[in-house]
Amino acid sequence: MVQAGAARTAGDPDFTGRALETIEETGRAALEDLERVLLVLRETGQPAGARPALDEAGRLLDSARSSGARVDAEVTGPLERVPGPVSREAYRMLQEGLTNVLRHAGPVRIGVRIAVEEARLRLEVRNPLPAQTPVTGTGVGSGLRGIRERAALLGGEARAGRDGDQWLLHVDLPLR
Repeated sequence: MVQAGAARTAGDPDFTGRALETIEETGRAALEDLERVLLVLRETGQPAGARPALDEAGRLLDSARSSGARVDAEVTGPLERVPGPVSREAYRMLQEGLTNVLRHAGPVRIGVRIAVEEARLRLEVRNPLPAQTPVTGTGVGSGLRGIRERAALLGGEARAGRDGDQWLLHVDLPLR
């Protein structure tokens, strides 16, 4: 808005052109952000309260175990303190993380850490790197990108990549 007002009063065609370009870029970026939010909201046909939350993570861990993975899980802090939206999205991120391990590394040892701290939820999924597969973190799927987008929408961050001889997915979300 400020740039539009300045462009209107500037009387300088070059300045006005640059201001309009910036306004256009900002508008497009805002529209892309809105589309991402709407995609996350539309992703399931279930009402938010009916979707699984982090307190049901045991089901995901059992499912990974039934696929042959050896899952070591550590949960610290009160899961009931995690607000509903954060808990539901963290469940989905854990689900995607476990699915990625099984898809790319097979039934290996998986370390899962869920820590509810004073103001943060930290989630980690760790597994050994497959021997033959180059690790680039830029697969064609949308799993990691979706995790990063979900984390960003909640005001947090997610990163994934090589950590020594392991692959690590680390998610850090605010409890608000």
